[in-house]
Amino acid sequence: MRDDRPERVEDYTEAFLWTAYMILIVALVMIWGIWGYLIALATCAGLHWGITRWSVARARAEAEWDARVAAALARARAREEGR
Repeated sequence: MRDDRPERVEDYTEAFLWTAYMILIVALVMIWGIWGYLIALATCAGLHWGITRWSVARARAEAEWDARVAAALARARAREEGR
């Protein structure tokens, strides 16, 4: 009998993050060289603002999800105790 299960893949997260970091640095240096320091600084500030908003939104969504799960578990436990 054949086992058709796929094997685990390698974790390339760290390699991706380093590559993304290097691309970001190169892009910012190019922006700095073409348009100047203030535009590069404004780009960094915009990225920081966007990442911060994204992380806050993700944290809020995760907190809402945790609250829904806790409420569902509480209802299930109450039903179990009521039997």
